[in-house]
Amino acid sequence: MSIALASGVHLSVLPTTQFKTVRIELHFLAPLDVSTFSARTLLTSMLETSTAAYPTQIALSAELERLFGASFGIGVAKEGQWHRVTATLTLVNDQFSGEGTLAAGFALLNEVLNHPLITAGQFDQAVLARERENLALYLESMAEDRQLQASLATQALYFGGDSGQGVPSFGTPEGARAVDNAALLAAYQQLLTRDQIELVVLGDVAPAQVEALASTLALAPRPELSVPFVVDTPLRDTVQAQTEQAPVNQAKLNLAYHVAAPTSGTAFYAAMVAEELFGGSPLSFLLTNVREKASLAYYASSSLDPYRHFMMVQTGIDTADRERVEALIATQLTAVQHGDFSDDLLANIKAGLLSARLAAYDTPRFLARQALLDRLASGHHSDFVAFKAGIAAVDRAQVQEAAAGMTLQSRYFMGGEELS
Repeated sequence: MSIALASGVHLSVLPTTQFKTVRIELHFLAPLDVSTFSARTLLTSMLETSTAAYPTQIALSAELERLFGASFGIGVAKEGQWHRVTATLTLVNDQFSGEGTLAAGFALLNEVLNHPLITAGQFDQAVLARERENLALYLESMAEDRQLQASLATQALYFGGDSGQGVPSFGTPEGARAVDNAALLAAYQQLLTRDQIELVVLGDVAPAQVEALASTLALAPRPELSVPFVVDTPLRDTVQAQTEQAPVNQAKLNLAYHVAAPTSGTAFYAAMVAEELFGGSPLSFLLTNVREKASLAYYASSSLDPYRHFMMVQTGIDTADRERVEALIATQLTAVQHGDFSDDLLANIKAGLLSARLAAYDTPRFLARQALLDRLASGHHSDFVAFKAGIAAVDRAQVQEAAAGMTLQSRYFMGGEELS
């Protein structure tokens, strides 16, 4: 059930008795702007650690404990061509707490959103200095995760290192340290007045009650986002390549592909099946042939982001095997394109997709995610019946056609002296 609370402010209510908790997600969406990533990320740290009524993290945690151990956090991510800040609050259902926990939860969200720790028009400087340094140190520590760094570098190579798609949604350590009070206040004001807002509430709730409680957040009208949701980077004539030298336990060879399939309809489901067959499942060609049969990779898999028309292959290998692995990966995609797979394998791949999807429906996070995509992605269908019908209708020829639309665009390699 979707309700327009105001211009640019939407509420999706999913009544269900499936869970003992209520999940509230408050999404703030803005067009991707690299110059704001660090400030928006730092703002999440400021808002989730202190408010006017709860000026310390201890005080805020105590309030969450009073709400029967409610969990709360704020994070950032990308959604197509938009930057998303999301506050998530999970509460025990009123049926089990015997209290007005839902109303108290909305009151806490109102406090966090509308009453941050601001004095004389500025965020508390001591809290800002602490959280800014904590964020910068955390982002710097990510350099130790070689697989993550390879993934981010692959996306930067594919989309352009200075673009909204090429820079991580959380910004950079240098960007974090450059955020001052003025930039933080500007990010906060954008959230309050200009970001499109999608509020999702899932649990054993009455829509009328949720609508009334949502109105207490006083979310002002704002323009609907005009930037298209879906990203479609044009195809290049040549494959971009980048090699970085680093002491690693395993070299990282990542490949980025443009995926031509649309984001809805039969071809959309065919692309999902093709990607699962290629590298997205335990039965995939990458896992079976590259990792297990050839023993050329410690891990080998693919992932698909249909709303960015982007597929990435990630592998951990020995540096000396680089050329053999890349050639073998290309052979696996060619096999899918040529239809070199059995009917039984195709049926098992489709059955695996349906089984994983059905299991996901047992998690509040997944259901809330589907409700958000129903709002943002044209042609998206969140119900399992539609998904099952779409997957079941995919045939061999459609899988081949979808795989033919997967075009290598970027090659990233991190390797060098391997650690013993």
